[in-house]
Amino acid sequence: MRTVILARRRLRRRRINWNCCKKIALAVFFFSLCLCLSAEAQARWIRVGLMTAPSAPISGRSLSGRDGGGRRFSLPASFSAHARGSNVVIQGKSYASPVIVSSPHQIRCGKVSYEGELVLRARGGQVTVINRLDVEKYLRGVLGYEINPQWAMEVLKAQAVISRTYALAQMGRHEASGYDVCTTDHCQVYRGTNVLHASTDRAIAQTRGQVLTYRGDLAHTFFCSDSGGATADVGDVWGKRVPYLVVRKEPFPSGSPKARWEASLSAGEIQNALAKKGKSVGTVSQIAIERRDAAGRAAALRFTGSAGSSVLSSAAFRTLIGAKKVRSTFFEFSPEGPRATDVPDPVQRREAPRTARKIAFDPTPLTTAEDAQLKALIEQKKFNVDERLDMILYPERRRNYLYKALGVEAPAMERKREPLEQPAETAKRIPNPARTAVSASLAGGSVTLYGRGWGHGVGLSQWGAKAMADRGWSAEKILEFYYPGTAIQKR
Repeated sequence: MRTVILARRRLRRRRINWNCCKKIALAVFFFSLCLCLSAEAQARWIRVGLMTAPSAPISGRSLSGRDGGGRRFSLPASFSAHARGSNVVIQGKSYASPVIVSSPHQIRCGKVSYEGELVLRARGGQVTVINRLDVEKYLRGVLGYEINPQWAMEVLKAQAVISRTYALAQMGRHEASGYDVCTTDHCQVYRGTNVLHASTDRAIAQTRGQVLTYRGDLAHTFFCSDSGGATADVGDVWGKRVPYLVVRKEPFPSGSPKARWEASLSAGEIQNALAKKGKSVGTVSQIAIERRDAAGRAAALRFTGSAGSSVLSSAAFRTLIGAKKVRSTFFEFSPEGPRATDVPDPVQRREAPRTARKIAFDPTPLTTAEDAQLKALIEQKKFNVDERLDMILYPERRRNYLYKALGVEAPAMERKREPLEQPAETAKRIPNPARTAVSASLAGGSVTLYGRGWGHGVGLSQWGAKAMADRGWSAEKILEFYYPGTAIQKR
């Protein structure tokens, strides 16, 4: 009888142990599942269209595939994918489109390697290769190309924030082709892991999830290489006004080695450009600056010819001629002075009031407490419109505006300090509408443009931001300057 009781007890203990094992296994499974779902929820995926061609060369280590029917299979280290109807053909085997290529390592398409997975879609006899990956990893392949990794960390962080914002705002831009963004400057230039750099990786990590918003929505974070000294109003470039994409005169010279440029345009080139836009004036004989923006940038051009005249925005003209030839719309017809004045007077830049001109410059950045104090005084309307505008244009005066509002006398050394905003030579280069040429004749068959800056000029100027970062400006202050009224949020 005792033997039977002991046997039953052993059997009960085994059942208890087995049940405990099952419970532990289930707990581990669900815990792992929750971790995976959490990671999936935190990741924000982006689809980047890499190429569309009759065949796509793919290579990498430990490659595996999954087709549109859910079938899983191993892949060779190197292969070419072809399209056959709506199927993807790899080494003679046909798979339902799309085929997802995965690997724990980077995957190569052509000469570029990528993180994440590659999606192969067959359509119309062509294979489209799409790189699907987390946005933060995508940015690694953007920043390494879009900005110099050797620059100061604060300008890299500013670039990370606006590139992340720009990418999220562009989601679905190429939806008709099956992906979100392309790899060219139509969206943002993306070169996968070929351009990774430790400094840009740190900038991305330190700003992880940060985006620029305006009234709760993602801001339009356009940027260019070099504004030429002042940003352009987006309305003059693409037609639609945006409150925070306006003309901003930069406080420091950019220092870009390609700040100045010249371009010779033939009458034939100009006539062809006008014809493309339906603005033909016959044999063109004169080109004139019809309107300038607040910084003196050519905003609209008038063309006169044998069949009449027409007006075209300078941004559209630049696009028609070619952005590599006419690098910006900040140009004149002569480096010396006016040769004709047969167009309306351009808009004059608003000058600071006389009282503002007496406010001395002080390049020392405000402390956090001083900055908060100044903002509070601004909200209390302690400054008039001209003074607030002057502070925006010349941030180096903010400290002494603060002293003035508080009734505190600025230190003598600072009051005697000379303005640092523009050295004489650079200031001389800024076009003065009153003394620069407003029209040029094409009687000789061509015209030369003398310009500065590189790009459309809207939003952040990378060289301008570099100059600010080199002088101690934070990424937040740089973004506040180029996108006034926006806020940094984490998403």
